Amino acid sequence: MPAPYLLKCLGPAELRAPDGKVVRFRVRKHLALLVFLAVERKRGHDRDRLAEMFWPRAARAQGRHSLANALSLLRSIFGRAAFPSSRPMVRFDPPALALDLDRLEAGEILGADGEDPLEVDGFLRGFDLPDAPEFSL
Repeated sequence: MPAPYLLKCLGPAELRAPDGKVVRFRVRKHLALLVFLAVERKRGHDRDRLAEMFWPRAARAQGRHSLANALSLLRSIFGRAAFPSSRPMVRFDPPALALDLDRLEAGEILGADGEDPLEVDGFLRGFDLPDAPEFSL
């Protein structure tokens, strides 16, 4: 299996490609959606609910359109197989994504087999979406 992407949620949020380079997002909400779906990946999420959470001030159709654009971007990074979802629900199950939170939960802080020690910091430190207050709670 190829080396995974790394999603860092402890400290400043960032996605690192398998080669270690930071993946840049033009829209901050796309990274926020990735964090939410990755952290909550064990269950599906209603599309309307996601649109309301991340685009609360947009009309329903515009919020759904913005969500579709964000999901399209994430599919371009992780592939279609990462989204085994039915139409009204979105589920994110990428085969090649590691989360620093999973390492923390497993107690793998010191690193093993050549891994660097885990950088432990506050969850999403400094990451805020002022126009999506439900995400920022």
